[in-house]
Amino acid sequence: MDDELDPDDGNPNSVLAQEYSELVAILRCQLDSVIMQLIQTVPGGAMELNRQTTGGSAAPSDHIEAMLHYFKRANTAECSNFLQAVCLLCEGIPMHLESKLMSVAGYETTPWSKICCKASCFFDTEVLLCKLNLPADYWEQYKAEAAGSLQRRWKRLSEGLLKDVQPDKIWVSIRTANRRGGRTPEPDGDDGWPESRLTLESFLQGCTGKVTVLAGQPGSGKTLVMSFIGEQWTKGLGPIPSSHLFVLLEFRQLNLLSDPLSLSELLFHHYLPTNGDNETKAVVDYLLSNPEQSCWVLDGYDEFQNKLKRHRVQNARLDSEKPLPVAELISGLLSRRLLAGSTVLVTSRVRDVVDLDGLSDKVGQLLPWDHREVKECVSNFFSAKDGRLAADAAEILFSSRHLLAMSSLPALCNICCVFLQHLLHRHAEKIKMPGFAWETVSLPAAELCELSRLAWRGLEESRIIFLDEDVHLQTLESSIKSGLFSQVKHGRDGIVVNAYCFLHLTVQEFLAALRIMTSTDVSDADLKKRFSLKTRWTTKSDQKTVFTDSLYLYVCGLASLDCTPALEVVAKATGLKAAQNWVQKRQALVIKLLKTLCQSATLTGPKILQLCHCVQESQNQQLAQLVVSVRPTLELRNFCLLPSDIEALAFVVNSVGTKGVGLDFGACSMELECLDTLSRCQYIHYLSFRSRKYGDKFAEKLSSVLPRFTALRKLDSAGAASLASGLQNCSSVTELNFSDNNLQDEGIRRIADVLAKLQNLTSVKLGRNNTSLEAAECLVKHVSSCSNIQQVHAE
Repeated sequence: MDDELDPDDGNPNSVLAQEYSELVAILRCQLDSVIMQLIQTVPGGAMELNRQTTGGSAAPSDHIEAMLHYFKRANTAECSNFLQAVCLLCEGIPMHLESKLMSVAGYETTPWSKICCKASCFFDTEVLLCKLNLPADYWEQYKAEAAGSLQRRWKRLSEGLLKDVQPDKIWVSIRTANRRGGRTPEPDGDDGWPESRLTLESFLQGCTGKVTVLAGQPGSGKTLVMSFIGEQWTKGLGPIPSSHLFVLLEFRQLNLLSDPLSLSELLFHHYLPTNGDNETKAVVDYLLSNPEQSCWVLDGYDEFQNKLKRHRVQNARLDSEKPLPVAELISGLLSRRLLAGSTVLVTSRVRDVVDLDGLSDKVGQLLPWDHREVKECVSNFFSAKDGRLAADAAEILFSSRHLLAMSSLPALCNICCVFLQHLLHRHAEKIKMPGFAWETVSLPAAELCELSRLAWRGLEESRIIFLDEDVHLQTLESSIKSGLFSQVKHGRDGIVVNAYCFLHLTVQEFLAALRIMTSTDVSDADLKKRFSLKTRWTTKSDQKTVFTDSLYLYVCGLASLDCTPALEVVAKATGLKAAQNWVQKRQALVIKLLKTLCQSATLTGPKILQLCHCVQESQNQQLAQLVVSVRPTLELRNFCLLPSDIEALAFVVNSVGTKGVGLDFGACSMELECLDTLSRCQYIHYLSFRSRKYGDKFAEKLSSVLPRFTALRKLDSAGAASLASGLQNCSSVTELNFSDNNLQDEGIRRIADVLAKLQNLTSVKLGRNNTSLEAAECLVKHVSSCSNIQQVHAE
């Protein structure tokens, strides 16, 4: 009988019987398409299993136990093939089990298969086997296993992508990295992100042997890009040559390694199984002798709790055999004190890039999608699900500034599409967009309540990874099925165990915000402590945590009155009495905190912009009016602006009515698309663009939208000559300041020709423009014919 087989005799049927319960649990978490592929390994496929199950039209998941029972009794070859298929197709298999299954499936004489099958680390085994004198006839098999693991990772992360990852069509803004050890340029400062941009494909060229940093907003696709690079590596494509050891480490898992460890322990105790000390030493010796043959992908530095202390970086090389804190090992890779000459790719949110300055050779930031890309993704989403809804969804999305601004980030674009699909299927007569489209979550209120509790607990304990005992089984299964949870492999006390994390850090932040708004577990004092604006000018002394980038924005969104009914449902699920009153009091507290910030006259430009985002999330017109009543001109200086930032400004500016407001953009980098968004600000009376960054293309674009600023009275800008054609249609303008433009004679003539068409113009400043006396005479001649112009400054 199968149950009497010795589980330790290496027989695949025995191992299947021994691991039956765990295999059932793993298979139930797989996609139906994966189960169908496994069913096809049964002779006769689904027909044979239908005969064994009671329902002839059962779903693929209903066949799991019948399929396992079949292979428990099948011949050895059939069972071996099945176990191989399970390892290649299924996600979330614990490493110890995966190694065991691969071993009994026919690779027991191949210890290197255990090294090559782990998804976090992949060897080009042709090189390694040659260097280490291992049997050369095995390398194709090993390499295929390694490629399969990377490809499985890519398949999991790319499931349901709205568009293909195309490095030649993904845009990155770049800046020169500072390796001089001097003053640190801030990522959003004047010497930070320039307007120049290039494709991701071009940006990654020449990264071999260097430290390259790819930054981006949450949801911009950093992790996806790194996985894509790994998948391309398996095909000998992409920026990383195929003769490399490819190591992919996630900082969220590195957080759990609290004890000091050596390079060997980092690789083999936590990410790779090993068959003995000799093999471990051989691999490490090879790495140390050939560092250029390795590529290290370090994903999600912003999630790393042990931030790198740059002032502690030493020049002395690290001893690879000496146990060190994991932060020291990472610092060693980046500072070239360990495996100097290796290729290192690091991803991070923008605000944490400052930690890597002086260590990186090249830094780039993923740029958001433009409107064309958003439209393409909406079309792709609905074409694959319900083409009839595509046109309606696109119309709703593009008519909502809030939805459109969110959709500039790939991850949020997907959320917006799900939200619209949900509402359109319900035939909603009126579409309302609360601060965050969390109604798309299809979990019962009780399970959503438990997830929010877990997310808040993680926030308080600085945890991203959770274990089985942290969450009830039903909630765990529902969360994995809905896509809110991802399963990861995690080394714990030398043993690989199942672990889980939220699909994205922003999901955990949002659910933590939900807990704040719906549970008495979080006191008013806790809320106030977590509620603060984040500056974009990150300094070394900042107390940064991985949970603070979006939390306060989500809290503001949930304070919207549109969210009140749904919050009451979740609050009742927590067992809260008088849920309605309690939720309303908590929302009122958030509005009160926002009101205090709105009345502050000491906020810096970046914090003013973050305040505008908070007010936009709350959808509170009174708060928006308060922002500009305290500061009639919003001054924004020396940082990068995105279309979503301009949308937030527009919400505030358009709240003031005919009173008008000023916007002063001093050396703020922005894409030209931002000007289209800015032109929807109906009540701007003063507009200033002052910087060498605003070249001819920027001025030409600004010229095309200037006539839309119907309330504009004062313009202060660079690129004056290029503005002439648009300026002539701005009849409301009363003051022009085009000083320091290097207009020269031709530019002065072009401006002079426009002056007579501006009948309300009273003041013109054209000083320091490198002009001749002849140009000055031309200007005087034109001005003298304009009785409305009372003041001219042209020194």
